[in-house]
Amino acid sequence: MEKVKVKALALYSGGLDSSLAIRLMQEQDVEVEAVTFLTPFFTTKKGGFSVQRAAEKLGVPLKVVRLGLDYLRIIRKPKYGYGRHMNPCIDCHIYMLKKAKR
Repeated sequence: MEKVKVKALALYSGGLDSSLAIRLMQEQDVEVEAVTFLTPFFTTKKGGFSVQRAAEKLGVPLKVVRLGLDYLRIIRKPKYGYGRHMNPCIDCHIYMLKKAKR
């Protein structure tokens, strides 16, 4: 019987945590595709080191999703309220997961 290749979608910032998560999945023979989000608040560049170059270094395809006015509406009036302390907005997480699923 033929072994089915496991696939995963990584929400990727280009930072250490998401890079290590991808590397760990690759070591387990998981086929990984990365998704990053471009918003008015942060871009695909971090201190001159681009997310694209980081993904290339890991050998994973990268899809850049631009978030628009619907994202800004969620931030202005979140259905579930704002996160506290270091927690990001729950509505933002839900929104990004739905966008990544598409």
